[in-house]
Amino acid sequence: MSTQFMKKACAALLTTASASAMMVAAPAFAQPGDTADNDTIVVTGSRIERPALESPSPITSLGAIDIQRSGETSLVELLNEVPSLVGSVDNDDATFGGIGATGLNTLNLRNLGSNRTLVLVNGRRHVGGSGGTAAVDTNTIPVDLVERVDILTGGASAVYGADAVTGAVNFILKDDFEGVAVRGQGGLNPDHGDAERYFGSIVAGTNFADDRGNIAVSFEYSKENGLRNTDRDFASSEAFTLLDNPDFDPNGDIRQRVFLQDATIRFASPEGGVAIDFFDGFDLLFDFEGDGDVYDQGDVIAFRNSIGGSSTRISDFQGSLTSDVERYVANVFTHYDFNPNVRGFLELKFAQVESYALGSPAFSDLIPIVVADNPFVPDNIADAANMAGADTVFISHDTFELGRRAEDIRRRTYRVAGGVETTIFPDTFENLGLDMSVVYGRTDEKFIAENNLVLDRFYAAMDAVIDPSTGQPTCRSNLDPDALPPQIPFPGGFGFLGFFDAFNTTVTPDNYGTTPFFTPGPDSGCEPLNLFGLGNASQAAIDFVNDDSLREATVEQFVVSAVLSGDTSGVMEMPAGPIGFAFGLEYREENSEDFPPLIDTQGFTFGNEIFPTVGEFDVFEGFGEISVPILQDHVLAKDLTIDAAFRLSEYSTIGSTTTWRVGGHWSPFEDLRFRGTYSVAVRAPNIAELFNPQNQSFFLPDDPCDVDNIPLAANPGLRAMNCAAILTPLGVDPTTFEGDDILNATFGGVIGGNPDLREEKATTWTAGFVYQPSWFEGLTFIADYWRINMEDGIIAPASQDIVDQCVDLPSIDNDFCGLITRRADGGLSFLEVLPINVAFFETSGVDYEVNYLFDPADIGMNNMGQFNLRYVGSYLERLDVVSLPGQAADEERDETATLLGDDAPVHVGALDLTWLYNNLSVNYRWRFRDRIFRDEIDEFDAAADQGLVLFEPGRTSAVSTHDVQVRYDIRDNAGIYVGVNNLTNQLPDIGSLGTPVNAVGRFVYAGFTFDLN
Repeated sequence: MSTQFMKKACAALLTTASASAMMVAAPAFAQPGDTADNDTIVVTGSRIERPALESPSPITSLGAIDIQRSGETSLVELLNEVPSLVGSVDNDDATFGGIGATGLNTLNLRNLGSNRTLVLVNGRRHVGGSGGTAAVDTNTIPVDLVERVDILTGGASAVYGADAVTGAVNFILKDDFEGVAVRGQGGLNPDHGDAERYFGSIVAGTNFADDRGNIAVSFEYSKENGLRNTDRDFASSEAFTLLDNPDFDPNGDIRQRVFLQDATIRFASPEGGVAIDFFDGFDLLFDFEGDGDVYDQGDVIAFRNSIGGSSTRISDFQGSLTSDVERYVANVFTHYDFNPNVRGFLELKFAQVESYALGSPAFSDLIPIVVADNPFVPDNIADAANMAGADTVFISHDTFELGRRAEDIRRRTYRVAGGVETTIFPDTFENLGLDMSVVYGRTDEKFIAENNLVLDRFYAAMDAVIDPSTGQPTCRSNLDPDALPPQIPFPGGFGFLGFFDAFNTTVTPDNYGTTPFFTPGPDSGCEPLNLFGLGNASQAAIDFVNDDSLREATVEQFVVSAVLSGDTSGVMEMPAGPIGFAFGLEYREENSEDFPPLIDTQGFTFGNEIFPTVGEFDVFEGFGEISVPILQDHVLAKDLTIDAAFRLSEYSTIGSTTTWRVGGHWSPFEDLRFRGTYSVAVRAPNIAELFNPQNQSFFLPDDPCDVDNIPLAANPGLRAMNCAAILTPLGVDPTTFEGDDILNATFGGVIGGNPDLREEKATTWTAGFVYQPSWFEGLTFIADYWRINMEDGIIAPASQDIVDQCVDLPSIDNDFCGLITRRADGGLSFLEVLPINVAFFETSGVDYEVNYLFDPADIGMNNMGQFNLRYVGSYLERLDVVSLPGQAADEERDETATLLGDDAPVHVGALDLTWLYNNLSVNYRWRFRDRIFRDEIDEFDAAADQGLVLFEPGRTSAVSTHDVQVRYDIRDNAGIYVGVNNLTNQLPDIGSLGTPVNAVGRFVYAGFTFDLN
């Protein structure tokens, strides 16, 4: 970001503020923020003040009391219970979220992705939480400073700009605090005595300058102790895995897949699997365990899987079930009234989030070991090799004793927001304000990948020999710097297993010992590594082959905005009232830098070869909004108002975009109000999508030109013709081509960004009503239908889609074929994957809410307290994804693990019932999620068409969780509370580690509050 620009912008803002102060210095007018009607506020989704229920857009709100009654110390864990946010990622979900996701909490409206959900703080943008993306980490938002959270459905791009395609979530913080408030809470799982969580916060504030100003500071700390797979039987000793049914009969009704326990991956073992004649007849069987015991193959049920035996259990690969997360959040916020018409404000924030999670160990493919030279080969294995006339044996090992890979991530977020809020031209306009603000945010991410296996060191350490001068084991490279480790006897390693092999290529002088991390020779530090059996590797060898690699990333955001808002009171009024309006300008810069470890950029670690990402963009925008009252207290309408908004944007990356929205609300009589919106929204591609470099990856698609796969095409003749056009010039007979060669099924390629991406475009509309019957005091019923259609969606096609589209389109002269490279024998050898604007998304449903406040005293039943009931529910009508043009829609409604989010149940509901009696309050919460299919619905349908059962149970169980909290106020300013979440100890469904609930189980907690105001 340009420092000079920042200085100029701040200077301009301060100059404008000073001018505004002089222009409105007369002291006879209301304080900024006061209105003629104290019920009006600036609601999320609009910059015009109005009562919340008169918003044309559907908004669900949660207040500070809802947060405390939930017992949750993470905002996302509470918001995940709101039906529209069920796809959001909390600390538990992030554990399974991929490399670098640990500890990152993001919101996901409508299961269309966190990058399409705009997160605001006090109506202003917030810096992203991780490199390359604008998605906000809600761990950085102070829990106890939240006054309320507004969840807005529908495109809000016209009001807030890009990213608000599916809607916006606005965190409104407390901004005027006097006194001291303290809260503390702790809890754990009582059945296991683990999953401890602690929370503490303090807020202190005071007025100054004869109450013209207020300053407050807050500090918040929380800690969550994570779980390992061994902490829960369902994730370890009693884990179920969905696998091919060994008893499957294609002519019968026996299910094709079943949930099995004690399932293993055949081709590796914690002890090491040793093969003498692995390639003799290609039997794919190990002969010995690493310690010399005979290898138990178990009950082989599929190419890669068996039940029992010596191979590694699938459940053992799972490390953490939930992450360790520790948060520190500090805030300073102040405002000062320079005069009755000018208020300045300043918000400062620092947040540090530390997270840690264990993953699987590194795993190796068949490593050649020279029997005569390596001193670690057990005698009986050496004898068997000699009898077979084999000079070399092969060992495949899941390297648990080298240490599990782990993510240790620290994210620090800094944010400054400041500006002025003014009332201007008070002699002409009754309600006219000019608000100007500057926001700067920065996130620094430090990611240490523990136990990152360094490949050239690893293979050098495995190639052990006896040092003739000492008689002790040493690395061959210590004695002969020019010696190469023995090689797998065919190019490409043994990648068809889906595991990593030596450099994914033949070891050569060009790729061995060429990094600054290892130079063969007596001073290399190489320590011989013994992986024959468990517990035989020396700590010196483990330290030599592992590296704790540092990855650093930075995200910066800078926003300058000015908004003129008010209404035409005092100048012009419609018969139904004044016209509300808001107009403004905004300038925003976003930049991100992501630097992986140097060792990873050279491709000599267990992970893929990755490169730095550096990118930035800026956007200048003008926007406007208007609210026109048409009828007021009329025979046809108690109230009829039409709204409209627009935004013009100029991006440095994609050029110009235009978004707009129209809406309105109509109240035919006092009790009933109808509302609706229609909007055109956009999302600009983020920095990662645009500027990611071409990073190494590996793919395993079926070759569509294989003779067995030709008939599977929608148009087999077209596919055959196109495959012939590709293979014939290579001298390959397309009528006999077998592309799915087991030895070369896995091949390399790259995944990167695409600077030619365009904006995504969405049309969204909502229609609903609010009913508050005067004849039933205290009852409110709200229902809204919503629909989102998005075209030109940015998506990176799957490798299978790329190779299929190349030969299934009318001609091979298409963009997909240009991404593919084939070997001289016709086989797939290289693939380029990049995001493109081709996807179409459509989702729709109904949200509904019932609120009822009941005081028995109103009907003569005194001394019974008050009751408050709230139910928020949602019905998902559709969630369709078309990944590529011409493809049939993938119906993801009612399925687990959707393309852009999490589970997509048809019905979701949340009930809260609270009883208030004097100093006592009791809250009961019930959360419901409908059952969902475990796999693609069309897979089940296809099996049913053949009279088969895909697997049972084919659906997850519907889940109901029950939470209870009891709170007692000892005095007006102090209280204690106890609670239990997941009272009935609901556990993840069979075969799952975190669906539909996390692995924690029942959770009890206690806390206290103290307010000195």
